[in-house]
Parts: sequence; structure tokens; C-alpha cells
Amino acid sequence: MDKNREFLLPFGIDLTLEDGIASIESHLPEALPSFSDPVENGRIVGVVEGVEQLLLSLARVGIDLSNPQFAQAILDCVANLQSG
Repeated sequence: MDKNREFLLPFGIDLTLEDGIASIESHLPEALPSFSDPVENGRIVGVVEGVEQLLLSLARVGIDLSNPQFAQAILDCVANLQSG
């Protein structure tokens, strides 16, 4: 397996894996609604962090995130969050 990989996913998610160390940059929070309710905003932040951590973990164990199904899953997740 190539130790250096880069995955470009929807919403500006740029995940890089170099020598087993994964890093992620994302514009996912900007794609999601902002609420005046701090509890709801906290939930959205938690979802974003969870998605990012899941992607990092999958990349570290060698899952190929370039599969279009990962992009579609992210798009579906955001669509569900946007619809409330």
C-alpha cells in the first residue's frame, strides 16, 4: 500500500495520508445550517467532527476513500442535516 495518499471529497474535504499520519482540512461546517439554539449547533459540530474522525480512521487503516460511494455518503449525510 502506498503510504502517501490524498483524497479530495465533497465540501472541500481534503484528506492527506503521509507515512501513516493522516490530516484533514474541511469546509464541511460551512455547508451546514447554523442555529440560534446552542444545543442544535453543538449537535452539528459533533456530527462534523465525527465524520472527519471516521474518514481519518478509514484512511489510516488503508481504506480507499476515492471510491465514489464515500463521496455519495457524505453528500447524503449533509443533505439529511440540511433538511432538518
